[in-house]
Amino acid sequence: MAKTKNTSKKTTKKITKKEYNSADKRAFRETDEWKNFRKEKFEETKVDYITQRRLQPRANLHHLDLSSENYEDLSHPENFLLLNKTTHRMIHMLYTYYKNDPWILDRIKEVLDKMVELNN
Repeated sequence: MAKTKNTSKKTTKKITKKEYNSADKRAFRETDEWKNFRKEKFEETKVDYITQRRLQPRANLHHLDLSSENYEDLSHPENFLLLNKTTHRMIHMLYTYYKNDPWILDRIKEVLDKMVELNN
């Protein structure tokens, strides 16, 4: 019988940075550190950065730095923006396109300008 190469060696994946899933993020947002940081940002800012509308009580504190290794880094408060829920979802959706196609904003503006023209 011919020998076959043993391919069942165990491989271990070395994780060099924390990989955050939804549960990890939720757990961090339940910490006193995050709650106090969020409260301070609310005291500084009363409006959604994008829409300039009054913040809703459950507004999101958006991380500008989306890297996993910096998710818990609160040492740069300028890397966080308070956004209402709809604005926050919109920013994340647009970012997925914008990072590869920044001209998407030009096309959106074109559509919105046309809508204003037709509806005013």
